[in-house]
Amino acid sequence: MNRPVLPLDPFALDLEKISLIEASAGTGKTYTITTLFVRLVAMGYKVESILVVTFTEAAAAELKLRIRKRLVHCLMVLSGQERDEYAADDLTVFLQKQGDADQIRRLLRLAVTCFDQAAIMTIHSFCFSVLRENAFESNAHFDIELMTDNRGFVDQVVRDFFSGRINHLDPLFLSFLDQNNITPDTFAKGLVHAASRPEIRVVPEPPEFQETRFQEICDDYKETVRSAAKILNRELDGILNLIQNHAGIDKRSYNKKNLSNWLDACQEKFENSPGTDLLFDMSEKGDALYKFTRARLAEKTKPGHTPPSHVFFDLCEHLLDLSRAMAQTFIALQHLFLDDYANALAAMKQGQGACFFDDLIKDLATALDGPGGRALKTAVRKRFHACLIDEFQDTDPGQYKIFSILFTDPFTDPFTDQGTAFFMIGDPKQAIYGFRGGDIFTYMTASKACGQSFTLAKNYRSAPAMVQAVNTIFSSKENPFGFELIPFLPVGTPETAVDRLVCKGIPVPPATFMVVDTQGVPGNKNGVINKSDAQDLILDIL
Repeated sequence: MNRPVLPLDPFALDLEKISLIEASAGTGKTYTITTLFVRLVAMGYKVESILVVTFTEAAAAELKLRIRKRLVHCLMVLSGQERDEYAADDLTVFLQKQGDADQIRRLLRLAVTCFDQAAIMTIHSFCFSVLRENAFESNAHFDIELMTDNRGFVDQVVRDFFSGRINHLDPLFLSFLDQNNITPDTFAKGLVHAASRPEIRVVPEPPEFQETRFQEICDDYKETVRSAAKILNRELDGILNLIQNHAGIDKRSYNKKNLSNWLDACQEKFENSPGTDLLFDMSEKGDALYKFTRARLAEKTKPGHTPPSHVFFDLCEHLLDLSRAMAQTFIALQHLFLDDYANALAAMKQGQGACFFDDLIKDLATALDGPGGRALKTAVRKRFHACLIDEFQDTDPGQYKIFSILFTDPFTDPFTDQGTAFFMIGDPKQAIYGFRGGDIFTYMTASKACGQSFTLAKNYRSAPAMVQAVNTIFSSKENPFGFELIPFLPVGTPETAVDRLVCKGIPVPPATFMVVDTQGVPGNKNGVINKSDAQDLILDIL
């Protein structure tokens, strides 16, 4: 049974419970964070003991500015200095109703004075700080160096990998790499990101690279090419007539002109590269030899007919299989590179005391799981007595693991005699798209672990008509996002909001759908037209 998600009242929620706050765009997320921060200060939390985490340096700088401004505003109002820029608001009214106004003023003044010690930072800055300041507990270097650019290291590891594992392989495979534009510069594209996510399981299991077996594949490929060349040279006319006279073959594709061109192209490639490591692109848009594989001929044979049969077609099919085996070998080499990269990174970190951004997350999560994990957690909790995570929907499994271990245990903080103050603030709808590596299943795991769930119920950025249109669209279907733990929660607008977009005095409809007739417009194999054609069609309608 799902916990109810209630509209947030920032002055009524229990600050000592684990809280999930769902904030759609424009609903005052940053304003809510500043409100919670000031409330914590007013309760006695020191400004340096409140950890605020976000995902970019720009966002951290913006949060720091907004939080300090809110602290100053509340201090000025509570000190009786109400002017236009320091007008009373809901937060200051709430604080004025508390028991000891003098004590709250002292706490706010101290927070403003010590605000340069505020712990408002990115997730990577937080991890770096914890690892560096708790070297014993985390088994990290005392003088750990954060390398912001890993390109030089990656380039060196790739070149070492090519030198030690690839350059000596059969020239046929090197031709395969060249055919697919695989160079040291392109090889690691995407792989380094995968290396930073060790929790991701590869399905199916990657093939194991065996050099002797791979050499057998290359030798078999060369022998098959030689055999196919001999048979085609000897039986060219017979192969052409066999297909041309076959009653079941699709003559729109396999007409006499196409057949002659394809066979001539095959024979020309055989003749122009005698005795070399000849490699064919066995794909629909590749070499003509693909047109004579059994698989392709079967696709182009009408139902009820047996595809044409010839030893040349068998050899072409075998080349297709061997090409796929080479592609599997390349995948195996990519997985070998991941191991080499991990080993090289570990050696560099051990020797130089350096790490990259992605390693910070992994290293801290590993340290919290290790033998010094309990001491490390105690050290962090001694420093930070509250935590607010901004843009929580962008949290990946490794990042959530860190904060879960540090802040979600249901016990009273031994250093403050206060319960856990842990707030996860974000938009679950954005988690669906996986921005910045965020993971929707991580979000749902967190939602189950929280003690109370809230939503920000008013949109202060959009026009009422647009908000209502979005509510109508997404409320028309039960469970529109496919997960019960990611519901659509309608929002409203403040009474002061107005619809400003009008045309000739008439409000413009907030959402308009147009169905465009794409008949006669060329598309890809899935029938999807390209962007420029779509834009032209829409402009014609408008």
